[in-house]
Amino acid sequence: MAQYWNGHVNTKFYGQDGGYKENTESVEFKSGRSIEYLKNSTPKRTHSLNLRCNDSIKIDGRTEFEWLLYWYENTIKSGTIPVYLTDIVTHTGYTLYRVKIEGWNGQKTKEISLTLEEI
Repeated sequence: MAQYWNGHVNTKFYGQDGGYKENTESVEFKSGRSIEYLKNSTPKRTHSLNLRCNDSIKIDGRTEFEWLLYWYENTIKSGTIPVYLTDIVTHTGYTLYRVKIEGWNGQKTKEISLTLEEI
């Protein structure tokens, strides 16, 4: 069952790099002729982006960064459960994404690298 983004963590993403998930397959015949066809009628996008989280001020016992990690590990089970987020491209409506945290750096303010993949 899909989840929503954690209410204690902001969604002010920045530094977006995007692209399309592979959506074609190729079949090659013995004659040397090959045909490509679509896997899905609607292509899915992937987004690599960053998010800044506060790691010094506690809200309900955890910092914003601690809430993000807790939510990632316990609610969406390390990205295996999809998440509803406002569409990254159009900024309207909700889109279902698979969220992966790639890493983070910083002290009081953490800069987190994320990957969002449309489902």
